[in-house]
Amino acid sequence: MYSLQKLLWDVRKDPALADRFRAAPDTVLDEYGIEGVERTAMAALDFKTLYDRGANPYLLYFCALQIGVDRAEYYARLRGELS
Repeated sequence: MYSLQKLLWDVRKDPALADRFRAAPDTVLDEYGIEGVERTAMAALDFKTLYDRGANPYLLYFCALQIGVDRAEYYARLRGELS
């Protein structure tokens, strides 16, 4: 979970990293060593799974905004209405 939290923080603070994540999420996930369920969920923007697994909600929300997910979509994904 630490690697995921670090990615969420870094994306929030670094617009260039957010751009790279949007363009090539697998490359960025490899760089951070994120694997398994967390990797699948992050690549799919499955914020509900990430939240349920203990991702910091503050970091998750602001990372989502930074990668171009608007507020309405974020909350729909968090409720499991979008996948």
